[in-house]
Amino acid sequence: MKKSRTFISKPYTTACMTMMAAIISIPLTPSISGVFQGSVKTMAEVVGSASSLEQSGALQKLRHFHPSEALAALTVYFEAAGESFAGKLAMAAVIRNRMKLKYQSDGTVKGTVLKARQFQPWSTRNPYHIPLDLKKKSMRDSLLAWRLVQDGRNVVDGAVLFYNPKLVRTPYWATVSQRVSTIGGHEFYTPPSRSRRT
Repeated sequence: MKKSRTFISKPYTTACMTMMAAIISIPLTPSISGVFQGSVKTMAEVVGSASSLEQSGALQKLRHFHPSEALAALTVYFEAAGESFAGKLAMAAVIRNRMKLKYQSDGTVKGTVLKARQFQPWSTRNPYHIPLDLKKKSMRDSLLAWRLVQDGRNVVDGAVLFYNPKLVRTPYWATVSQRVSTIGGHEFYTPPSRSRRT
């Protein structure tokens, strides 16, 4: 059986997070995406990138986002509450994977996260009554995580299922699915049909 992997994130510096917050409001251009692909080598360069973004006014554009982005970000925010940025990135990747594979999904954000009995936060809340407040760091991080996974990066090895073993009993599907990753308090799985192909 394929061994699961544990993702351990490195601490983010204030400069890095300032830069990342700015990025969520603009497309990842080659010069900016390089920060995440390793082309920026030193902290001085990272700080310089963040400073340039601030001077360009990018940080003032945080309030501009599409309603579907807000819905995805709020789902990440609630499902990954208390998790590190890595945990939020993982949750965002699950939503993206479901949309791409149309697993319990019609391929849209709304048709994925609001599908009955799939994402627990929306069983007791109305997402249209909850604003995405970007003054809250955790909500900014959730929107950032959602935007970052749009480049197709592999975060949870294609997982479309997850649960927190400390909060709920082991569901039946977890006993027949392939665990592919553990990030923070969540375990991530691919269903049997996909596990046999990986």
